[in-house]
Amino acid sequence: MVYKSTQDSSKAILYAKSYLNKAKIDIDTVKIVNGFFFFSIITKDEKTIEKYLDSMILYSKNLNTKLYPALPYFNKGKMEYNKGNFKKALDLYLKTNEKAKKSGNTHLFYASKKSIGILKSRIGEYPTALKELRQCYQYFSKRKKEKPGNYLRTLFALSDAYNLNKKLDSATYINVLGYTESITFKDEDFRHYFTLNEGINLFDKKDFAIARDSLANAIKEFKINGDKANLSMAYFFYGKTLSALGQEKDAISSHIKVDEIFQEIDEIMPNNRENYEILINYYKKLGDKDNQLKYIQQLITVDSILHTNYRYLIKEVVQNYDTPRLLSEKQKIIDSLETGKKTSYTIISILGIVCLSLFILWLINRKRQKKYKRRFEELYHKKDAPEEHDTKTIIQKKKTKLTIPEESIKEILNKLTIFENELGFMRSDLSITLLAKKFGTNSKYLSKIINTYKEKSFNHYINDLRIHQSIIKLKTDSKFRNYTIKAIAEEIGFNTTDAFSKAFYKQNGIHPSYFIKELEKQLKTTQKH
Repeated sequence: MVYKSTQDSSKAILYAKSYLNKAKIDIDTVKIVNGFFFFSIITKDEKTIEKYLDSMILYSKNLNTKLYPALPYFNKGKMEYNKGNFKKALDLYLKTNEKAKKSGNTHLFYASKKSIGILKSRIGEYPTALKELRQCYQYFSKRKKEKPGNYLRTLFALSDAYNLNKKLDSATYINVLGYTESITFKDEDFRHYFTLNEGINLFDKKDFAIARDSLANAIKEFKINGDKANLSMAYFFYGKTLSALGQEKDAISSHIKVDEIFQEIDEIMPNNRENYEILINYYKKLGDKDNQLKYIQQLITVDSILHTNYRYLIKEVVQNYDTPRLLSEKQKIIDSLETGKKTSYTIISILGIVCLSLFILWLINRKRQKKYKRRFEELYHKKDAPEEHDTKTIIQKKKTKLTIPEESIKEILNKLTIFENELGFMRSDLSITLLAKKFGTNSKYLSKIINTYKEKSFNHYINDLRIHQSIIKLKTDSKFRNYTIKAIAEEIGFNTTDAFSKAFYKQNGIHPSYFIKELEKQLKTTQKH
């Protein structure tokens, strides 16, 4: 009765309420979950739907029927995915897949498998995503008349996976098939998604003129149907296509549209990160520092979002989806030993080594991250001012090591102090010969004094001063933090990015990029409090 009355919401609510009340009186858990499901399909308010889905999950978590608890996990997963909460969505899809397999619900098993495959495409696991989506296609294509929506969405995901795996002709075949099937099943709005995918595919095939037309059509349609995420993707590739055709100004306008959409919906595909590199390089070439800094800041925001969503997804897909399946395969092989297949021993060993290696790598990475975090905290809280020493005491303590007059030592040490205070070490062409000449002494004396009183070589001494200054500037200058590593290196006197990174790591035990990222997070937290 609820299904028959869905168009008349007031009547449907009465039926659902009556059904749920009776289920609660009878203490029938399955019917109670059914009751919450009825309410979830009647109401239009997303927050209310979410509450009903949470209730379904709560009541059904200990059930093992064809539908429960797999169905509420799956519906909640779709809701989180649509909100851009990919971490939560993945957890829910993984639970759906596990429960559906256990209960023998083939449809939900493949539906969740398709969703996991789409998330795998997002995080760069292209070969395994393609394998999973091809399996889903085999399943849904046999049921396309019953579930045309699932079939078309699978085709769309599959064409994308073929493109990402650079199987461009296969992608074209699926796009043509999807376009035709959308018309066949009277879902003609879905045609535009295959138009988008084929536009991207044509760009990769370097058929730029045709790609431009396809992408322009997709943009027009997505503006009408309000699909901002795919509109963003269409604008990104439209911009790249125009650039390939030599229409740079129009291309930049398209890339700016991608950023405008990102600011509106706060969602971006990992591949679209390149959009900000294009904008930064364009304004750098024009010498427009304001826009350059604007898009650098946007790129930092994008990286933060991608880091939050996709780094987690990579870990979860490997640990909670692929690894259990790998272990499941291992168990199957162990069982097959009973049939006397000697070759299985080799495969079991390999799988055991792979699992152990994955676990060891995870432990090593975890330990390294803790060590880096500890070193950052030490560096962040370390006083910026260098320690002051009593020059006279130091000279008296160490003068026996040198055959240089005490007055000369004292004079050179005083000049080194002035040199440090005036940041003379930031000259990129600095050498011991140049500095000795400036001090009115010879390089041999200067080298010996630095070795004895600074307890390091000249190059080590200069590099330590530069690194110390870079840390002070990064802590205090927000514009300096937005510089590239190369620009920071040049600013403080290093001739190459590699030399700066190695010197920074040698002195502090962490890379400058890690320090800057953690520093931004620390400063944001401090500002909030």
